[in-house]
Amino acid sequence: MSAPLLSVIIPSWNRANWVCDAIDSALLQGPDGSIEVIVIDDASSDHTRALLQQLYARQIKAGTLVYRRLRQRKGSGYARNQGVALASGTFLAFLDSDDLWLEGKLAAELDTFERFPETQVVISDSLSFAEGEANKQSRFEFNGLQASCNKRECWLKECDWLWTNCENSVATCSITLRRDLLPTLGLPLFADDLISCEDWELELKLYQVCRVRVIPALFAHVRSFDDASRVERAAANKPRSLKQTLSLLQNRRTVMERTRLLPELPQYLHNEFNRMRELTEQQLAQLLTHDGQSLSLDN
Repeated sequence: MSAPLLSVIIPSWNRANWVCDAIDSALLQGPDGSIEVIVIDDASSDHTRALLQQLYARQIKAGTLVYRRLRQRKGSGYARNQGVALASGTFLAFLDSDDLWLEGKLAAELDTFERFPETQVVISDSLSFAEGEANKQSRFEFNGLQASCNKRECWLKECDWLWTNCENSVATCSITLRRDLLPTLGLPLFADDLISCEDWELELKLYQVCRVRVIPALFAHVRSFDDASRVERAAANKPRSLKQTLSLLQNRRTVMERTRLLPELPQYLHNEFNRMRELTEQQLAQLLTHDGQSLSLDN
């Protein structure tokens, strides 16, 4: 079989109820053989393996669906890295096992890569759902990128978007990059020592060293369910616990401590990064002296 055009990496843990939706939404992005879906099962205890082997026997035999199950749970960053190691596509993309891609996503991205061959990374918009209820704003509307790009496709460097604020990140399923970037970015691509913020750490690297094209069109649904699969993170429509909040802030601080922004970046990006660093330290200090069970993270 010839090399696929796109490798889609799906980490999954106890998401048998949702992972097939993600797989199907990826495979439908192109004709047979053009999409390689790699599911890394992070030691699920549900029936994920049996389900995929039953429903996707033809795709597994053809090599368009690759399924690997880890013996021990390692986290989404580690699972994604295992998928990266197996990928053979020209482009790499990531899709969480409870999320969906919408029709036309890959076609729009390929059009951008063709029209602007110097493009190394493409990012697009998404809409989040909690237990089936959609947010009032898309991700780009919420994080300011829709306004910064004036609702038109453009280069990231043309936007005054505050991507050095961790709250302004894009969905991981909305990032597509050329696989030949890996030597430049370095491996592992995702930090495997973090429970959260590993995606923002990758974004900080991509936006500094890559030529990034922004497509202000909605091509993904980011879904969350109260299904006990988000142990380290807040479940849908529920506040973070004290432990979850502490973990998030500690992971955020770790990312900022080991990130060195390029001096030539606009000063407003440096200022926002420093503001977020100070805010995180303040929130951590408040949390460590807090005697309740949860804490608001409003900025």
